[in-house]
This record gives sequence, structure tokens and C-alpha cells, in this order.
Amino acid sequence: MPRLELTDRELVVHLTPWESIWSLRRGFRVPLAQVRGATEDNGFDGRALGLRLPGTYLPGLIAAGTFIKSGDKQFVYTSRKLQTIVIELARNDWARLVIGVPDARAEAARINAAVARRQ
Repeated sequence: MPRLELTDRELVVHLTPWESIWSLRRGFRVPLAQVRGATEDNGFDGRALGLRLPGTYLPGLIAAGTFIKSGDKQFVYTSRKLQTIVIELARNDWARLVIGVPDARAEAARINAAVARRQ
């Protein structure tokens, strides 16, 4: 499962080597100034992600990589065992990050608190 780290200035997404293989992406950093907020998404359905380019999608098992829908690019890494959060971004290559975590409500609250402190 991806690990999210918050610093004073950045949201850092750490991916394991296997997660990097599935998503065809290494870990990355997003400036907190570009994070608009995070919400839990209990109704996440991988079928609505759009065009996968590049990445992996095995229905009901894993969605990993870059997906494009309606002109919006999003990075996704989640699986059936995880709860999903959606992190909305501004002025970034991606419109949003869709990440699987053990506790979506707590993770979204932690990100939103960091964004509020930054403003």
C-alpha cells in the first residue's frame, strides 16, 4: 500500500518496488500549495477511471497508474483491501490522486489539517 508522508511543504507518496512496477511510476512529491484537499471515497469503482495510460487495472483487484477521463489526468493506486481517498490538486500534472489507505477518514483529515495550516 502506498505510504503518504506530510512535511511542512510537501505531500510525499512512497511506493514499494512492486507498487512502482504495477503503476509504472516511482514515488513522487506534490507541493502542499498544490493540494486543495482530500476526501474519503467509500463508493470507489475502478471501472469509472477512464483510459489507463500507463499502468495496471485488474477489475476487483487493483488499479494502479495514470488514468485519463474527460481530459483530467489522475494517479491511482488502490486495491480491494484498502479504503480510498481522493486528493484534489491544483496547478499540477494530475488533477487528483486516488490512493488506497487503511483508514481513509483519518488520512483525509490529516491531509486537510496540513493544507489548512499551510494557508
